[in-house]
Amino acid sequence: MTRALKLVAAITAVISALLPVTAQADLPDRNYWRWFEVEVLLFRHTQQQDINEQFPLQITAIESLQGRDLLSRYFAPDLLALRAGLEQCQPWSPEADWEFRVSCQYNEEDSLIPIPGSPFEKPETLSQLQQTDVIVNGAGGNIAHARAPFLMPASTHVLTETRTTLQRKALAEPLLHVAWRQPVFNEEQQQRLRLFAGRQFTDDFYYDGFKRSPEQTTDTEDRPPMTMIERINRLLNRIETDPQVFRTDAGNQPQSLPDTLLVPERAWELDGLLHIFLVGNYLHIDHDFNLREKVTIDATAQSLAQQADLLLSENNLTEPFLRAYRFKQRRRVISHETHYFDHPKVGMIIQIRRTKLSPRRF
Repeated sequence: MTRALKLVAAITAVISALLPVTAQADLPDRNYWRWFEVEVLLFRHTQQQDINEQFPLQITAIESLQGRDLLSRYFAPDLLALRAGLEQCQPWSPEADWEFRVSCQYNEEDSLIPIPGSPFEKPETLSQLQQTDVIVNGAGGNIAHARAPFLMPASTHVLTETRTTLQRKALAEPLLHVAWRQPVFNEEQQQRLRLFAGRQFTDDFYYDGFKRSPEQTTDTEDRPPMTMIERINRLLNRIETDPQVFRTDAGNQPQSLPDTLLVPERAWELDGLLHIFLVGNYLHIDHDFNLREKVTIDATAQSLAQQADLLLSENNLTEPFLRAYRFKQRRRVISHETHYFDHPKVGMIIQIRRTKLSPRRF
């Protein structure tokens, strides 16, 4: 697939995620949707655990762009259009009654000192967001009229005590605590939601884990370059001490991901898909997340010539890498019960609660 076709596919996936649920194929009439309230607490384990499982360095890409994105507009709302529609604030004068106004805009407002707590303090693009808020305080909505999932206020959270206990006892680092209401369909209708949280590594790493730019070193800048004889002698010495120093296979080294995958442009600490669906009258959860962590790996080379350049360099033969721990499970669950999904690195606590529109209506 060419880059042009990939771009078209990515745009199509994003548009599909932003459209109302009724725009998706093969969904029942909206009057028959079964609405549930979902609350999710995702966290990273902070205590060391005995881990026998070996996690590969190669990243398993999760095509998160295929899921509906509930969080991007919350973390980085587009407030420019809203602000542009406000009337101009009247200049303050000693004769006028002092009144704090947020329903108007001032000239050259972007250059003014920001007001703490102002809604315009939020970043206008995700590229400006270094870390997401743990607690998501949504605006809510009305399931009688809604045509898509919507975020719920933090006041509806029932897992708050669980979150604070994990923090107080230093058992885990919460990454995301969020609740929303959504219609739940059959598995075949593929109504998945994308969730992401934590630190953003995009400035330093690509989604596939590789560094965006090589680290700069200055300790060899003043040294004269090696002659050809010196280069040959050094390579021969390395081969004598380690005959396997050159290899033609990649071994356990990670490889770049295919361009055809619909993966996010941004690299978040946690990112993936959550699918809640019905099999008959029974609720099921299928989730697939990647938890990212910065590590150091052997410097990668795609050819023997590149390996030779690495061996001849005075730099360390390692490089930073953003590895991924895959967190994927599938389970049948019961509404109004608390369910725990565990992993050596990450955990998820989830409740699915019935609403007045949860029962079958046909």
